Amino acid sequence: MKNPSYLLLLLIIVVFACKSTKKLFDGGQYDRAFYSALEDLKKRPDNATAASILPQAYNEAVNGYMNSLQAAKSGTVTSQKLDIIYRDYSALQRMYNAVAATPASFPHINATNYNIKLSEAAENAAQDRYTRSLDLLNYGDKISAQRAYEGFKTVQTYVPGYKDVESLMVRAYDMAIINVVVDKFDQRFEYYNINGAYFQNDITITLNNIGRSHYYKFYGVNDPRSMELRVDQYMDINVYDIWFGQLASNSYSYAVSKDISEKDDKDPKVTKTVTVTANVNVTRRIIDSRAMMDYRITDAATRRMIAFDRVASQYTWEKLTGNYTGDSRALSDKDWDIIRGNYNNQPNNDELYRELTRRMMSQFNDRIRVIYGK
Repeated sequence: MKNPSYLLLLLIIVVFACKSTKKLFDGGQYDRAFYSALEDLKKRPDNATAASILPQAYNEAVNGYMNSLQAAKSGTVTSQKLDIIYRDYSALQRMYNAVAATPASFPHINATNYNIKLSEAAENAAQDRYTRSLDLLNYGDKISAQRAYEGFKTVQTYVPGYKDVESLMVRAYDMAIINVVVDKFDQRFEYYNINGAYFQNDITITLNNIGRSHYYKFYGVNDPRSMELRVDQYMDINVYDIWFGQLASNSYSYAVSKDISEKDDKDPKVTKTVTVTANVNVTRRIIDSRAMMDYRITDAATRRMIAFDRVASQYTWEKLTGNYTGDSRALSDKDWDIIRGNYNNQPNNDELYRELTRRMMSQFNDRIRVIYGK
């Protein structure tokens, strides 16, 4: 015998599911009501409410799509109308497939198979988008090539592998892409011995992450592929005014207090409020550092400057250690962090430079998106 609590829970779930399906239907959301009713029947084939709503929701949804199709098929044929026709027949076919996958629905509904109509709609939409995209590609400019590439991608959603669309996509993308080469990357470390080889790679990765969806590709100065490219833009980057300060330290103290409750010494049943105090003695150690970065972007054909900007970066390494006098109950978590903190080795110049470049990259990323992220 099943647990009564389990049966009650099951009944509650069923009741709420039926209410949800009916609410969707009453609210005119016939597609959602249709799929909700199917789910209800999957869970409980004898669900009378779902069985009643299912054919009504299906018929209302079909009528809505048929009205949309009639409007799209009237008047002048356009790409937008062909897309609507394809989407409507796709929705109708999905409904048929959903019924076919739900045996519990068979006694209640007789869905129509729109597979032939859907194939015709896909072929018509693919042919129209293919022709328009091919015309754009033949214009020969980058903007048209970009639009052609997007058009060929849409063709693939209608009919995968349509005609020679795959090779045309390669051709359109190659024509649409803007190749940018970082042909100069100069880090002026002066008398500092720093390993900054990673920074150029970080820059290139950041640039490609930004440009990937906007038809830009970026190459580093040492990338062998840059020698064989059709270069559209050059980017020069200079990092300079790199400076690392000496370790500096100072000491200071501050007082803290806190009101706490404790039992009375004379009567343990009585609780009283007392104020406890302490002094925290702090040693602060810091190292300041800074760097500057300029970047310039120029058109490869005309050498016209496209953009120029300067990024300033500052970083202060800080370590606080200390001790206290007085009542420990007055101390906060922040105070304990200082007191329990251990003085570890100060960072070397490589570590400081890494922090400076992180801050540079954050600013560079924001500014470069204005240029290449739109």
